[in-house]
Amino acid sequence: MGRTILALVLVVVGVNAAQAELKAGAAKRSIVPPFPTHMGGYYDRKDNFTGVSRPVLVRALVCDNGETGVAIAVADLIAVSRQLVDGARAKVAEVTGLKPEGILIAATHSHSAPSGFHGSGLLGPAEDTRLTEFLIGEIAGAIIDAHGAMRPAALGFSYGRLDGVTVNRQQNNDVVDPDVGVLKVQEKGTRNTIATLANFTGHPVILGGDNLLLSCEYPGVACETVENVVGGVAIFTQGACGDVTMKRSGPPFEEVTRIGRVVAGEIISTSEQITPGEETDLRSHWESIDVAPRSLPTPAEADAGVVAAEAAHKAAVDAGKPEYIVKDLSREISASKTTATVAKAAVERPDMLKAATQASVHVLQIGPLVAVGVPGEIFVEYALEMKRRVAQDVKRPMILVGYANDYIGYIITPRADATGGYEKAISRVAPTAGRTLTEAAMAAVRAMIPAANN
Repeated sequence: MGRTILALVLVVVGVNAAQAELKAGAAKRSIVPPFPTHMGGYYDRKDNFTGVSRPVLVRALVCDNGETGVAIAVADLIAVSRQLVDGARAKVAEVTGLKPEGILIAATHSHSAPSGFHGSGLLGPAEDTRLTEFLIGEIAGAIIDAHGAMRPAALGFSYGRLDGVTVNRQQNNDVVDPDVGVLKVQEKGTRNTIATLANFTGHPVILGGDNLLLSCEYPGVACETVENVVGGVAIFTQGACGDVTMKRSGPPFEEVTRIGRVVAGEIISTSEQITPGEETDLRSHWESIDVAPRSLPTPAEADAGVVAAEAAHKAAVDAGKPEYIVKDLSREISASKTTATVAKAAVERPDMLKAATQASVHVLQIGPLVAVGVPGEIFVEYALEMKRRVAQDVKRPMILVGYANDYIGYIITPRADATGGYEKAISRVAPTAGRTLTEAAMAAVRAMIPAANN
């Protein structure tokens, strides 16, 4: 498992930047609801959770250099809604003075967590107001706690690498992102860890829809393991995992532990080789971005599509077609049924498509690192492209933070629109949405972050 240690270069911002003192603090809180509520992750799972397999938490990091403050909070949720994010940002701003646009709130995308967003009816029941208010309080509380714990700090970043643990489920190949991004936040002048902000790309769907026990899934296990070894608060940000899932080889609950430890091992190894530097730059840019809605068939057309898919599958079986062809046609039966569900939901709830078109991009600079937040399940090819372009344009490493600040569903590529599958079937935005968000993010990076010296 190779890695690249990235040199840290001081960038002077304003007349006092060279003398700026960076401070950082981190905190975590439980978000296990003290009342019955539903779980997210599977649209056919309607029941409330019945217990807790592994604790679900929100973890937060706040950094401030005396001129600018930024915060990242990540919760063990399937997603976060704009309502939840706006509520938490307002509470934090009132108490700490942090600007709302400097606060990024995301989800690990655990499929065994409380459903903290307003569902479309496709991924779970509609929003539970009591749950939303509870989550706003705890997420805001964790950020406020982290702000209160700030002390002089230093930052360093490096990429680790994990090969062979993920697969592109849409293409059924190895178009994945093996990078394990690690931002080490250390108390200045010591080796005491304040926080470890990690980034990896892989769907937390190890536990299935029949599970009614809350779980942080493998990202939470990774965080627990990192905290036990290096101390501080470990924060897991999910990457562009719209079409990337984890390889599994055993009983689900055991796999949650095993995979979490595998990811944690690379985070720890990478972190221990980072020497924090002197860079104190902090920047943030958040903007609302409109994307095009998906063009959907009518419910009648969608139903006809199901019939056609079933007929094509039967004809292939009867003709003795190769297994890979039969398998692809079987997948299209499922996809066509999902499309029919979306088409009917769009007629019954026209606000569903409109809400999905109201996206955003959030770009943060935290010392040497550029983080780009997008509000949904973006395909990995966009993240790989953005990383290359950020490295080229501003000579800095980048992480893509998915499920950030809202949830607009799957953000697929034009290729996936042509080849089909579940992700296309359930998406609510046009296949141009990923390009729109990518270009908006890149424009923001170039405008706000000066290129580091070579």
